[in-house]
Amino acid sequence: MFILGIHTGHNATVALMTDGTIIACASEERFTGKKNYQGYPAKSIEWVLRFGNISSADLDEVALIGSFGAPVYVGEEPREKPVLIRLMALLWKPAGWVRKSFDSLAYRFSGIRPIGLWFYNLSTDIVGTVVAAQERKDIAQKLGISQDRVKLYEHHSCHAYTAAWASPYSGQDQLVLTLDGEGDKLCATVNVFRNGRLDRISSTPLGNSIGQVYRNLTRYLGMKEGEHEYKVMGLAPYAKPENVDRVYKKIEKLVWLDPKNPLKHRGLIDTHQSYRFMREKLERCRFDDIAGAFQRLVEELLCAWVKEAVRHTGIRTLAVSGGVFMNVKANQKIAELPEVDRLFATPTCGDESNQIGAGYQAYLGLCRQRGIHPEIPPFDTLYWGPEFTDQEIADFLEKGNYSRRYHVEHVPEIEQRMAQILAKGGVLARLSGRMEWGARSLGNRSILAHPSDPDTIRIINEYIKNRDFWMPFAPSILAERAADYVVNPKGIPARFMAVTFDSTPLARRELKAAMHPYDFTLRPQLVDSQMNPGYHRMIREFEKLTGIGAVLNTSFNLHGEPVVLGPAEALKAFEESGLPHLAMGHYLISKAQPKL
Repeated sequence: MFILGIHTGHNATVALMTDGTIIACASEERFTGKKNYQGYPAKSIEWVLRFGNISSADLDEVALIGSFGAPVYVGEEPREKPVLIRLMALLWKPAGWVRKSFDSLAYRFSGIRPIGLWFYNLSTDIVGTVVAAQERKDIAQKLGISQDRVKLYEHHSCHAYTAAWASPYSGQDQLVLTLDGEGDKLCATVNVFRNGRLDRISSTPLGNSIGQVYRNLTRYLGMKEGEHEYKVMGLAPYAKPENVDRVYKKIEKLVWLDPKNPLKHRGLIDTHQSYRFMREKLERCRFDDIAGAFQRLVEELLCAWVKEAVRHTGIRTLAVSGGVFMNVKANQKIAELPEVDRLFATPTCGDESNQIGAGYQAYLGLCRQRGIHPEIPPFDTLYWGPEFTDQEIADFLEKGNYSRRYHVEHVPEIEQRMAQILAKGGVLARLSGRMEWGARSLGNRSILAHPSDPDTIRIINEYIKNRDFWMPFAPSILAERAADYVVNPKGIPARFMAVTFDSTPLARRELKAAMHPYDFTLRPQLVDSQMNPGYHRMIREFEKLTGIGAVLNTSFNLHGEPVVLGPAEALKAFEESGLPHLAMGHYLISKAQPKL
């Protein structure tokens, strides 16, 4: 069975599955060069179908993510909307005054929580009815298939199914939590996954989201909401605890657990309006203290929620998804709870993972219809994007006449040469193998450096990435050396940079450029020889030269641009930055001949 999962929202992404196994997955931003591209992901769809050697006619189902008020679940038909909503949906497109009137009323009543949320809910229900119907029609037309093969799946069920089945613990009972800004009028759910079945036991309606609060905080601090939340998280440890306490007292009741049902969250106000709250309550508070206080609020709320969910279900194995769980520091706090035995934090668990959960639901539904036992393997890789052969790279270099501008060399033992450059303090970019899916570069589209040299941070920040000075880098660590550098007594999976950990004394000496400089936490990628043989081999060569079983790893992109896709994007980033070396396949391109 061929299933195509499509996410058209923020950071539009496509996944192609064959019999429950992901064979290709990529975000449209990589093909267009537009960060967090939103809309129909035409180039990604074209690539995944070509990679799978199929046409759209071969697809058994196209799975979309529900648009606000138009969700369906596995095996169910779309639910009929109330008559009022269907009538207003008919007026919505031809009569712009309908939407303007509701938007105006929702804004006017936003301070009065029940009325404001009622208008917002009704508005999104109407919009969802229109958008969902039109999206199904448009995508069916573009793919040249019938609308019957295009189905919608509810936003938070997509998050939950992704987490439950991607987890290495999918063969046992799991407590599955989802949490984000909002999706299909919800912002959080609690689910039990047992015997391959996912049952929702609690949900929190929109307007009560700590994710929405954190998004507005990002805007309040002068950063780009929906993109720079990780910068707020990185800034938080710099604040002094006593200053954080003072700010925390102003915000601690902004979002809390409902005393009547502690599996649900409650907001003091509609959390969409929290930006207004910040402007009124946080004047003259320092930026780092604010970041520290809100990070503490996230961590304490999530830990309290997890404790209640474990107490309610008795399940101590967790799988989590949704944009809030991109907060790797909060994930660490959850993993450290005595109530939690095992934690799987879905990698890249924002909305750009939902096409996977939609695809899983489509596959399971078809299996039930056809009497087939489903087989869904857990994530064992994220290398699902395009790759480029040495011949393709050579042709590109020759066509661009790059050998006249740079030192270009074909190096059969490229991993050994890269290790030599890194051991001498050099910085290089690596483009090799299939591109990683998601927000984290995992060695195949990465900028690499010596992990123990603090000068590396300044070089990469100022001459290559233009990163904010307070942001930490991450290490790629040989899996067999994990215990030397990472404090991880529970054996939490750490292959995809989804959780931070405390560092060992050895790590603080050898990996000081690849950890947070204030709290000494690591966001590691543990690299084994099966997952990425070439990258593992390169780090082993580096270890032979330095005794250090890790390298500094950051994403291969210029600031504000997506991670590079192939040779064209890699050479553009190379030429427009201070990168001295670029390794593509077995080719080494340098701005000056390497001194080894």
